[in-house]
Amino acid sequence: TTMKLLILLLVSVSVTSFVPCNPPSSTRQQTETRAVSPGVNIALVTSSVALLSGYHVRLSIEEKNNQEQGSCVTWRQYQADAREQWARHVKDTDGWLYAIQTLRNAMTAQSFLASTVLSLLTLITGKVWDILRNASNKWERRLLIVQLITISAPMLFSANQFLQGVRLMTHAGFMFPVKNDTKVDNIMRKTESCQWLGLRSMYISIAPIAWVVGGGRAFFASSVALILFFRQI
Repeated sequence: TTMKLLILLLVSVSVTSFVPCNPPSSTRQQTETRAVSPGVNIALVTSSVALLSGYHVRLSIEEKNNQEQGSCVTWRQYQADAREQWARHVKDTDGWLYAIQTLRNAMTAQSFLASTVLSLLTLITGKVWDILRNASNKWERRLLIVQLITISAPMLFSANQFLQGVRLMTHAGFMFPVKNDTKVDNIMRKTESCQWLGLRSMYISIAPIAWVVGGGRAFFASSVALILFFRQI
């Protein structure tokens, strides 16, 4: 699923990179005809942000209640529990070689995701910067700056979380043979949180990208699609 979304991001960036910055007047007139009013755009953008924020606030409350009641856990909690149990299993069985191989694979995967997110951000920033330089309207430039910030923030946060996960797993690799307490178990639990936050931020960045490409309606549609996707995982 992650690879499919990365491919979609690459395709969308590649396609938009061939769109001329100054379209012909006929095309511009058709675009203006189909454009929604500023008030509707603001409502769509605000609703999109509220939907994504509200979903994750509700998810956090649900996870907290599940932890207190010991009831059904979410996917993030399940994965965190699995990593904690894995760390205990490695210590109980002295499976150091198996642990090193597993940590190496996980670190490679997260390093790849971090570099991919940063590469995508570089492509997107270059394209938006070209549009920004050719924009003649002051409000259009300000809107593009806001859109670029909303794209950059989740993607930079995503890359940082992936790298933090790699850092924690590096510490865990050194601590496994010499620490018999629960420190390594807690570190492995934190690595799942880093990976989850990294992937979730990467997915969320699709919404502001859609905002740049298709306006407020695309932002709202992508936000709804993301929530439906999140509910499946």
